[in-house]
Amino acid sequence: MRAGNLNQQVLLETLSSAAFGLLLLYLLRSGDYLNYVTPRLQPYLYFTAAVTLIWAAAGAARLRRPRRRPRLGHCYVLVVPILLFLLPHAPIASADISWSYAGGGALLSAPSPVSPAAGLALDAVSGEETYVPAADLPAAPPGADEADHSIVVDNDNFYPWLNELYSNMDKYAGWQIYLTGFVFKDPEVFLENEFMTARLGMTCCAADLVPYGLICQFSGAPALAPDSWVTVEGTIQAGEYNGWPEPQIIVTGITAAQEAPGYIYPFG
Repeated sequence: MRAGNLNQQVLLETLSSAAFGLLLLYLLRSGDYLNYVTPRLQPYLYFTAAVTLIWAAAGAARLRRPRRRPRLGHCYVLVVPILLFLLPHAPIASADISWSYAGGGALLSAPSPVSPAAGLALDAVSGEETYVPAADLPAAPPGADEADHSIVVDNDNFYPWLNELYSNMDKYAGWQIYLTGFVFKDPEVFLENEFMTARLGMTCCAADLVPYGLICQFSGAPALAPDSWVTVEGTIQAGEYNGWPEPQIIVTGITAAQEAPGYIYPFG
């Protein structure tokens, strides 16, 4: 089959569809799609990849159909995102995003907090409490030591522990906590001796990344480099931000840490 006998429009449609479908499959199989969207979109991406590959296969059967004036402009709808995905990109840092601290009301408006001690579920919007049977109360995330009143927060439980601490501040006040994240500073929000041990959270896609974490009070905060990764050891206390109650950390120790991979996904 000679290239000159091929329908150029169908050829470009077939190649761009096949490339886009295969690229989606690569991103899904490698897990790199999580740099762009949340895990809950995975089924839709598989469906999109299947549709574009079927489209490419159907196009291959039409390659010999002649067309006097090929129209190629619409094919760039797929070519442009393919090129964007293929270009090397650096990890997004807090300096690259326009959102400020996600705390106080932002976290309390996430999944409704529950108080295991009281057996009450608090609606963060209405403020009303309703009784929840003990069997239906969610268990605390892994990492808590009830005997020592200490919490070790690992990479997989960063957001679950944020939600747990916001939901049950009175229970965990005075507990020791070990938390790893990057140093986030916002001079419009934090005092000179404050910073946040943070992770970037993605609600839907990379465009809505916002830092999640706990405000830390530390006399050495001014010397900490923004975006540097640290493990904080400290005591949990009930604090306040912008009129909303929130758990905060009184730092007793801080060490350099390895950067944790990926983002956190509050709504998975």
